[in-house]
Formats: sequence, C-alpha cells, structure tokens
Amino acid sequence: MPGTPDSHEIRDSVDETRAAWATVRPELDTTAIAVLGRIHRLSRAVTLLSDALLEPFGIGRGEFDVLTVLRRSGSPVAATRLAHLLTVSNAAITKRMLRLEASGLAERQRASHDKRVVLVDLTPAGRDLIDDALPAQLALEAEIAAVLGGGDREATENALRRLLVEAERRLNG
Repeated sequence: MPGTPDSHEIRDSVDETRAAWATVRPELDTTAIAVLGRIHRLSRAVTLLSDALLEPFGIGRGEFDVLTVLRRSGSPVAATRLAHLLTVSNAAITKRMLRLEASGLAERQRASHDKRVVLVDLTPAGRDLIDDALPAQLALEAEIAAVLGGGDREATENALRRLLVEAERRLNG
C-alpha cells in the first residue's frame, strides 16, 4: 500500500520480545514467536478494540461471539456445542450466558429429549442487537486487514488456515 512502510522497516513488540530472549537465553530458538506471538498479540489487540466498539451495544467481544454463533445457527445450540465452537470452557459459556440473560439477549432452556442438555437461543432483542452490532464489527476488522494488499491478504489467509488446522488437530486429538 502506498505510504505503508515495508514490513522489514517496521519493528513491533514481538521483535522486542525476541531481542530480549536473544540476550537472556541466546540458545533458544524463538522463530515461532515471530508468527505465533504476533497472532496472539493481534488477537488480544482486536479483542480490546472490539470490546471498546461493542461497549455502546452493552456487550463485549465474548458475548458478541456467542450472539453471532446463535444468529448463524438459526436454531438453539447446546451449550457444550457453543463452547466447542468458540474454543472456550463450559464455565466461560455459563459466565457469558449469565450476562446475556440478564440483558435479555439470550436464553437457556433444558432440552425436551434430554434434561441434561442445556440449549441456548437468541431472544428477539438479541437478534436485533447482533444485526446492529455485526456491521460495525466487520467494518473494524476490514479496516485493520486493509493494511494488507490483495496478494498479502490471500497469502496470510492461507498461511493462517494451515496454522489453525494444525492447532485444532492437536487440540481435538
């Protein structure tokens, strides 16, 4: 992109982390941090930016993620399935659901076929809220991703896909 420094001219916090490790423990291979450390930091930065963007809607990124899964599904989702889809613990889903229920955005009920199964669904207010919040979130993500040109974006997407498939393979056995 015009006016954007070449990636070799830019230094970030991960470069500083690697330089510090090179001083303290020069025998360690920190090359994976160059990729995975940046993914982790980028994820955290986007989460914080999302939280700020979503605050006027009365939700944070965690609740947003629950609402988007429910909106896409079109029908109630088992709480355990929701946890799996979002790669969070069942306790995290419970915590998010307490906030969403208190706000009237989602509801839980026991499945009729198995009372051990808790189903989660959007309320009409939750559907309206996610339909309003989603375009703003997508615009934020598009602005951030816009620093990558078309070729860089496609190469980054493909490389990240391979990393995610490997991590999920290890996570899911």
